[in-house]
Amino acid sequence: MKHLVVVAFLFSFTSSIANAQFRYDYPIVCDKTQKLIESLSSNFKEKVSWAGRHVDDDSMYSLWVNERTGSWTLLKMNPEVACILGVGEESKFTIGENT
Repeated sequence: MKHLVVVAFLFSFTSSIANAQFRYDYPIVCDKTQKLIESLSSNFKEKVSWAGRHVDDDSMYSLWVNERTGSWTLLKMNPEVACILGVGEESKFTIGENT
């Protein structure tokens, strides 16, 4: 339950950061991989939209997005532990669009 409160806090906190200066000292929340994935899927209705393997430590990065609300979460994970590297809103898919 504690990790859900932290994740909810991070999601609500992103709107106040929009008007703030660039932050590089933000907290990184980690928990069991399965718990975080279940939380993103059931509580925030986010689905994996992209994933890739890190070249040095064989971990995976994944971007979770709720297409209806525009919320997103960036995870770095291995089978045991996942860490939330960033959360936000107003996601937009640009792959395949002409610029």
